[in-house]
Amino acid sequence: MGMTNRQFQGFVRLTIAQIKEALELTPDNEKLKELLVIFQAMLEDGTD
Repeated sequence: MGMTNRQFQGFVRLTIAQIKEALELTPDNEKLKELLVIFQAMLEDGTD
């Protein structure tokens, strides 16, 4: 059973929120910053 587009977008939004929270604790973490950019792009690409 697959995930609907809406479910996937919800997962991506949840992940973005968690990454932002982690960046508050470690604002210089470059890997987290890269992940944030990737997940934000995934969300933008999924809203076509």
